[in-house]
Amino acid sequence: MTIILAGGGSGGHITPLLAVAKELKDARKGVKTVIVTERGGKFRHLLSGHDDSIDETHFIHAGKLRRYFGETWLVRVFDFKRNFLNLRDVFLLFLGFIQSFGLLLKSRPDLVFIKGGYVGVPVGWAARLLRIPYVTHDSDASAGLTNRLIAGGAKVNAVGMPAELYSYPKAKTVFVGVPVGDDFSVSSQDHKDHVRAKLSLDRNSLVILVTGGSNGAQRLDKVVLGVVKDLLESYPNLHIIHQVGQGNENIYKDYPKELQDRIMVKTFLNPLSDYSTAADLVIARGGATAIAEFAAQKKTCIILPNPQLTGGHQLENAKVLSQRNAAVVIQEEKALSDTGYVSNKIKEMLNDQEKCSELANNLHKFIPNDAAKQLAELLLKQVK
Repeated sequence: MTIILAGGGSGGHITPLLAVAKELKDARKGVKTVIVTERGGKFRHLLSGHDDSIDETHFIHAGKLRRYFGETWLVRVFDFKRNFLNLRDVFLLFLGFIQSFGLLLKSRPDLVFIKGGYVGVPVGWAARLLRIPYVTHDSDASAGLTNRLIAGGAKVNAVGMPAELYSYPKAKTVFVGVPVGDDFSVSSQDHKDHVRAKLSLDRNSLVILVTGGSNGAQRLDKVVLGVVKDLLESYPNLHIIHQVGQGNENIYKDYPKELQDRIMVKTFLNPLSDYSTAADLVIARGGATAIAEFAAQKKTCIILPNPQLTGGHQLENAKVLSQRNAAVVIQEEKALSDTGYVSNKIKEMLNDQEKCSELANNLHKFIPNDAAKQLAELLLKQVK
């Protein structure tokens, strides 16, 4: 049995593929897993070190439609560089379709799983043309463009949040949650202490993790820079782990050394699960995969959704979490204009353990923690 797993464009599309591939291998012997992602993708490094779960990896061309949330049609018309790139990527999309068609024709998979990201469009179109069954999955509270383009031919539209949030046919929509690696789970105090020791953090200190991912990290860094000094001075036992955007490694160079010593600056967190395990509070963007990872660990989160991403999906994710009292949500515009507001919100969390526990429990209950296993079982059921 061969199952192709396609996705790319962000780490949030790659890591779920790895989690599902592992569950497929565990669930049934003899399953061949083939990863298909975009050529030249900056997250391809995430695929390394998973030889037990992945039998083959293929890289294809994929066209990307560059859109930005909230823009006027006038801005879009006169953005000549972006329009040129979009036109160029029409040809890349066609090339990716030819590559996908050839790959599927040669491998003749029993099923294709499409996680999302623009690489899924040529794969989905080729699978439909060859009458190979496929399943889509959306992590965000609103369906992505890729899956909207190919959803009609899918056997099942699996979703990461409650089914009523999506416009897919109800009979084909299955709520499974967002697949995450098995290293994301609720930790014992002993394990938390062990991880802190490994990261040279005192077991009795307060620890805040700030992670902005790759998209919009620069603006999040600006917000955090405006509050860290006040927080460190207010809490002598506080330590900050800050994943900064590229080029911001020296963001705290003007801070006094005694404060710099309590800040750990990273451009990449590997493995992220260690740093989040060590944290008492997580400040993050609104990406669905990251939210699911922190939910699996039962973490208290402050979410600053990126308002500029296509479709406003992080804003939708944050809205859903806020409605369910599963996280504190701060809008970026407010955060950039009033860092005092952000600082006070963080202090409220640090000073109110009961509130933190309530938010963490609500987040943990809201998002299923066995999504990878559920998805693997769902995929295997589709194979005749």
